[in-house]
Amino acid sequence: MNKLISYILLLALFLYGPIINSAANNQSGASLYLDHGCYACHGYNGTGRYPIANNVSGIMSSEALFIMFLRLRADLNPLTPANSMPNYSEAVINDKQAQDLYAYINTLTDNPPQIENIPTLKDILDNATRKNEYE
Repeated sequence: MNKLISYILLLALFLYGPIINSAANNQSGASLYLDHGCYACHGYNGTGRYPIANNVSGIMSSEALFIMFLRLRADLNPLTPANSMPNYSEAVINDKQAQDLYAYINTLTDNPPQIENIPTLKDILDNATRKNEYE
């Protein structure tokens, strides 16, 4: 009976361990995203001036590429650039934190509402396409 319980616990850890770890990674990544001001350029949901949600950015195609991008830019950019990605050397964000940040960014999605669900915008667009009655 003890073997059966051990197998069940092992199976549960195998199945649910990654989910628990992923939630911790996402929470850590969310904190890093906010603490380092990523939202200033990328928006709170990854759809800002430089979008990264829904894998629209090439740097999000793999974790290794994402971390390499952070590290390479640390040598190329000043600590407080005007219009460029900030310096994220390993001294600023270590590899584990970079992995957590990558995991969190991968949870961001861009789900804008349909125009039909925004009455004011729909009215503006309808009026803009309507033939001018005063001509």
